[in-house]
Amino acid sequence: PDKLGVMGWSNGGFLTNAIITKDSRFKAASSGAGVIDQVLQWGLEDTPGHVINYMNGKLPWENPALYQKSSPLYDLGKVTAATLIHVGEKDARVPAAHAKTLFRGLSRYGKAPTQLITYPGAGHSPTTYAHRKAKMAWDVAWFQHYLLGDSKEPKKPNILAPSPKH
Repeated sequence: PDKLGVMGWSNGGFLTNAIITKDSRFKAASSGAGVIDQVLQWGLEDTPGHVINYMNGKLPWENPALYQKSSPLYDLGKVTAATLIHVGEKDARVPAAHAKTLFRGLSRYGKAPTQLITYPGAGHSPTTYAHRKAKMAWDVAWFQHYLLGDSKEPKKPNILAPSPKH
């Protein structure tokens, strides 16, 4: 278990965020477009009612304990996995505020390395060839370094401008 990693996107990103707050066996993680706080998601997402369905039909003020229990944010202090965070700059489904919150919590107050990769102009998924290629290369470098012991520290990919679609 000393080389255990986890990664996911969208709901998989949320599950990645959740599991690294509950299980210290994970040494590295890659979270893409993952929810960190259900109240934030309820207020910002582009699919009204989506979170309410997961929260047994309750609004945040009707069952705040359930929203908190379902939000990895409240357990970020337990994260020990080196965490790579991916987000589309214009993601309306899981807005970038989640990634920024996760990054702030881990980079300023956390116990493990973290990086935030923002894909300019991208929505909920990296849709350009350059973005997909950068994401895959970054994930490989991240896991090679933090799981396999590659001494070469991952370098942030150059994705500063939106690329044409391929």
